[in-house]
Amino acid sequence: MAKSNVETIIENNKVTYKRHFDVPIDIVFEVWSSAEHLSKWWGPDGFTITTKSLDFKNGGIWEYIMHGPDGHNFKNRVQFLDIKKPHHIFLTMLGDGEGDKDVDFESRIYFEDMGGGTNLMMEQIFPSKEELERVDKKYSAIEGGKQHLGNLANYLKTL
Repeated sequence: MAKSNVETIIENNKVTYKRHFDVPIDIVFEVWSSAEHLSKWWGPDGFTITTKSLDFKNGGIWEYIMHGPDGHNFKNRVQFLDIKKPHHIFLTMLGDGEGDKDVDFESRIYFEDMGGGTNLMMEQIFPSKEELERVDKKYSAIEGGKQHLGNLANYLKTL
């Protein structure tokens, strides 16, 4: 299991995760922007992904399948809303691409250059507090977010 070291703040319909990485900003940004890198760390503990397509640009779509440790597959479709290299990536979850939008939130990932290291802040913004609570109860979304950044930290150590 990945060690998280993630500061987590829950406010109404938003979860904010903060983590420092002893890795330059360009590298941290790069591992968020290519299917090759994403396949090695994206998701909570025990999950793997297969990318069907990734168009990393403003308005671009990323389609992938998350493979759970229990054998279940979860189709995902993401749209990149705003990318400003190496400072931020804003994206929104579009459901499974087949009409099921059980998980609906926007993520804003901010990268701050700390002179050889990087502060990362990831915000997940849900339509309402109730929706955040529902998704967290059903999918353990908040713990998954912490694990997600823990897996990123472990991957960055291999580069």
